[in-house]
Amino acid sequence: MPLKLPDRICFRVSRCCNARCVFCLAPATGVMVDGDTLAHRIDWLLSHGVRGFDFCGGEPALHPELPRLLAHVHGRRKKAALTTNGIEMSDTLVSALLTTKTRVKVSLHGDRTHHNAMVGCEAFDRTTATIRDLLRSGIATSVQTTVVSGKTWVVDWLIDFCLTTGIRRLSILPFLPRGTGRTRQEHFALSTAQRGALHNHVTARRRALNGRLDLRWLNLSVQPIHVVEVDGSIILEGPTEARDRVICRIPAPAGTEQLMAARENDWS
Repeated sequence: MPLKLPDRICFRVSRCCNARCVFCLAPATGVMVDGDTLAHRIDWLLSHGVRGFDFCGGEPALHPELPRLLAHVHGRRKKAALTTNGIEMSDTLVSALLTTKTRVKVSLHGDRTHHNAMVGCEAFDRTTATIRDLLRSGIATSVQTTVVSGKTWVVDWLIDFCLTTGIRRLSILPFLPRGTGRTRQEHFALSTAQRGALHNHVTARRRALNGRLDLRWLNLSVQPIHVVEVDGSIILEGPTEARDRVICRIPAPAGTEQLMAARENDWS
């Protein structure tokens, strides 16, 4: 059966991160893939019909080759997006984002106290400063938040924040029991009733905003997504790891296996 991939794909460049989110869908392992391998994977995906790349991690902004990869995609006249925690954003990366017209989605989870508790570090001031810097630089910037049980107030807080700062899109992601969230379901998981009430509230707020803010509901429990993992596997990712399905693995660049074998011989 021919391989069929979506037009856009989530493209993980590393599993390194400078936060320790208590709900993280892709916890840090310290793995960072070299730029040449990532560029090879991009070209392979392009040859199989992919036309857009959503760069993610870990924290993709930590990858020193990210500006080059954005330019690689842009040079092939394709589109890129970046999901980031906004804690660190180099001038070089900001310049590349602007040059390549890359859209940026920043994770923000509520006010200072709640956001810092969710990401496991003192990040609120740096993240909100990054959002404002991106907007001032003319980079298309949106916000995404994860909502957990007992904290649905963050939706209204973030709507006010977006309207005040000039953000035009806010995406709401209900908590998913993946990654580090698997061990915190008792505290964070939304009940069926809570999820329904939250969805109704988001729908009502969207109507009331009347176009002033593009308020979106992300439901990965019914909309699995294709993700390229750091080992080159393409995974159809669902709401839990148990429902993930490996589609295939991107072949390594020519000569890589021979190089690794030679290194193993040197080490033995």
